[in-house]
Amino acid sequence: MTQKEYDAIVVGTGPAGATVALRLAQAGKKVAILERGPRATRLGNSLRLLPLVDTKSFIPTPTNPSVIRGIALGGSTLLYCGTATPPPAWLKDKYGIDLQGYADETIEEMGLKPFPDHLLGDGAKRIMESANELGYHWEPFLKFIRPDKAKEGFCTGSTCMMGCTCGAKWTAGEFVDQAVELGAELFLKTRVEKVLIEDGTAVGVLARTKEGTKEFKGKIIILSAGGIGTPGILLRSGINSAGKKFFTDPVVMVYGISRFKGSKYDPPMSVGTYEHYEERIVLSNLTDPGILFPMMMALARPTRFWQALMTHRALGIMVKVGDEMNGEIFANESIRKPMQKTEKDRLKKGSEIAQKILIKAGADPNSIAITPIRLTHPGGTASIGEVVNENLETEIK
Repeated sequence: MTQKEYDAIVVGTGPAGATVALRLAQAGKKVAILERGPRATRLGNSLRLLPLVDTKSFIPTPTNPSVIRGIALGGSTLLYCGTATPPPAWLKDKYGIDLQGYADETIEEMGLKPFPDHLLGDGAKRIMESANELGYHWEPFLKFIRPDKAKEGFCTGSTCMMGCTCGAKWTAGEFVDQAVELGAELFLKTRVEKVLIEDGTAVGVLARTKEGTKEFKGKIIILSAGGIGTPGILLRSGINSAGKKFFTDPVVMVYGISRFKGSKYDPPMSVGTYEHYEERIVLSNLTDPGILFPMMMALARPTRFWQALMTHRALGIMVKVGDEMNGEIFANESIRKPMQKTEKDRLKKGSEIAQKILIKAGADPNSIAITPIRLTHPGGTASIGEVVNENLETEIK
């Protein structure tokens, strides 16, 4: 049992936890950062990354598509495509929340910019040009990937989403390491079970570590364990309103086989469009990495199973849509999220647009395949006004 008391305990090292830990350390606070997973050291392919992924929600069920989340230093920034999306106008218009200043600060601090033309990828450029010839508006996306460190042939879907091997992609682990340099203490392989409460006030957390169960005491307890991990901890701590409904932005991949070089050689999501955003649809170039591509292609078109072996000539477009707040996350961090007609209709519309673009880009119309639905970055599981107040504090002080 540790007796040391910290100014703040930060649970989770994804973008939120890493950022707040760094800012607290910069302010001279005594910070403990607790991360359930290890530090990822060997990256770049599916098999190496598998131990760093939560497999509980990875296998789809009849009522629940699969969702992948990283369990390691940096959280799911190990797996993300590094795309920086500006805050939508409706956040300010509808809720009075203006994040643009923070976004501008982030862009300036981290030097976010689109990839230069020579790094976009041949397949991505072909898809973008074809979309624009059809009258759509595609352009390069802002990226959390530093072009000066990017290496041609390395910033591809397979290596980038399986953990960047050339150090070009920013991950939240970088902020954590900066916080540690300023005096914060990092505890890896430390899984928080629940918040410790005395007289109605949070005073620490109980965590499982390699050495056994430990208590970490702190003046402020910050839960930033992700859209699934945070409600799990809240529920185990007696906050029964957590995880009762959530969003996940469902995704399908639309593939077509062409005679040209495929999208697997391109940086993921290097180009795309927000023009369908009001309809809650986003499109971008993307191909499943590694062994996921043949699996998804075989599921998408079992009668044309041989296409699963044509990764080198597959052009891919990701269709991501907004979904309704429903489903539930449970105390053991399992999830239930049945798809509604609303999101299925949006996916259908986005897929139809993607098919037109792929065929224009040279894909064989008979080869078009649409993968099963998958879920991405679950959120809204500890929503303001229902689970936390405007200061992001629960009913437990």
